[in-house]
Amino acid sequence: MTQREVMIHAPLSHPCYEGHFPGHPVVPGVLLIELIVEALGRGAPASLPQVKFVRPIAPGDNCIVRLAGDGARVSFRCERGSQPVAEGVLVFGSAA
Repeated sequence: MTQREVMIHAPLSHPCYEGHFPGHPVVPGVLLIELIVEALGRGAPASLPQVKFVRPIAPGDNCIVRLAGDGARVSFRCERGSQPVAEGVLVFGSAA
């Protein structure tokens, strides 16, 4: 099983922030998943059979993503500092 860590950065500005808690923007889960997938350097997953969002992150936050997988199935754990933010499984290709 391959394991690695990558750093992701929530952009300071994004059109989705306008409707996601105006005045106190929070990075929506879909954007967080997109940042994780981009960090993997792969296309969109075929499915996300398991995803859990534990705490919010704000625009400008940095997170460490710990990835483990065999190619078609990749598990992730996203942390800000030592605090978990999200975790789950991404399934790519025909393994869905």
